[in-house]
Amino acid sequence: MDISWDDAQTFLAVAEAGSISGGAKRLGLGQPTVSRRIALLEARLGVALFRRAQQGARVTEAGERLRPAAEQMARWAGEFSRLAEGAEPDARGLVRIASPPALSVDVVAPLAARLQRDHPGLRLEVLSSVAHVDLVRGDADLAIRARETHEPELETLTSGESRVGVFASRDYVDALERRRAQDGRSGPVRLEEIDWIAWSRPFEHVPPRPMLARAIADFTPAFSSDDFLVQRSAAVAGLGAMMLDEQSATRLGLSRIDVEFAPPTTRFHLVCAKSARFVPRIRLVADWISERMRAFEHGDPAALD
Repeated sequence: MDISWDDAQTFLAVAEAGSISGGAKRLGLGQPTVSRRIALLEARLGVALFRRAQQGARVTEAGERLRPAAEQMARWAGEFSRLAEGAEPDARGLVRIASPPALSVDVVAPLAARLQRDHPGLRLEVLSSVAHVDLVRGDADLAIRARETHEPELETLTSGESRVGVFASRDYVDALERRRAQDGRSGPVRLEEIDWIAWSRPFEHVPPRPMLARAIADFTPAFSSDDFLVQRSAAVAGLGAMMLDEQSATRLGLSRIDVEFAPPTTRFHLVCAKSARFVPRIRLVADWISERMRAFEHGDPAALD
């Protein structure tokens, strides 16, 4: 039986999204189109691949047996596409970069403006999320990750680190100092003295919240959000403090809080699929970003200009 990549891709999108509507959104198709494709595929196979319910579409046992093969097809489709694109003569078109929210806002977005001035034929699409993006499958062309990759199909292009501190608005820092003086406290600020701004559900696992939860008994953020920009806005407004890259905090006019511990240095790695290095537009963007990320790491104020 000949199962096309379109069929496998449709099945996989619905399986990963957990619903017909979610799969349609991932594919950029209408929900009726995806429903029809799934129904035709099930009729050809003679088995139900999903159990429909109000909550979505759950993969059946028969569907789970097909899922690993569909995932492998997705990885090979990504590889085929990259190798084919390697024959392109010019570095033009769209390059998708997956990046954590903080780096997306403070590094990648400013870089995008500079890149388009230097190379008008290129466009960047930034996938700003804490979720893992599969580069081998082609969910993005490049990724900036906090952990170095050990996947054989991937390559780390450059690595670096950014200096992190605890920052808040000047008004908040002044109020914190007055409160500590009234209580007769001096020296470095203890973690439990700070009104923390942190990630909310479903991202409680995103640093630094797990570290704060381990260090502070019954830890409860003074303010939390599932959006990095909302958290940062709360810090600027004086709601509390958060851990930020030094350069970013300085640009926002935030003040450092001298805490009782040294905040961990944030590591970052620019990663791509090995075959993506043969695609002219990806290679150009990767080299260009690598150079400026190294400059940013060393505190060059012109790196993002």
